[in-house]
Amino acid sequence: MLTKDVESVGKAGDIKEVADGYGRNYLLPRKLAVIAGRGVEAEGKRLREAVAKRETKDRTEAQALADEIGNKTVVVRLKMGSEDKAFGSITNQDVAAALKAQHRVDIDRHKIDIKEPIKTLGEHQVPLRLHRDVTAHVNLIVTQDR
Repeated sequence: MLTKDVESVGKAGDIKEVADGYGRNYLLPRKLAVIAGRGVEAEGKRLREAVAKRETKDRTEAQALADEIGNKTVVVRLKMGSEDKAFGSITNQDVAAALKAQHRVDIDRHKIDIKEPIKTLGEHQVPLRLHRDVTAHVNLIVTQDR
């Protein structure tokens, strides 16, 4: 029985049959599964209900945060050299620090979805993946720092 979601195997609470080596060497040592015994159906049901409850709570918290920070504007300074050549770039760490400083919103940098570091001045849309189903956008204005 799986105790946590395992990609390409199943969700927490599911009873799955896997290869002996996979279960013994990967799932059991990492506490991703337990060996199914008597009363495992009730335990699986309880585990699925707990996961569903936690998922609902996380989604509502993420939606509330998305409503709070949706379409806010954040200003970040980027050092520029001669011929408008950037020294460094704006990363998700910089955006997280600016959100915390300017709007007092603490967001994990891993939830900020910048594909490539930003090296140009101007306005940029930065998506925030707050939850699997909830996404918000922040307007990022990159200005020149002398």
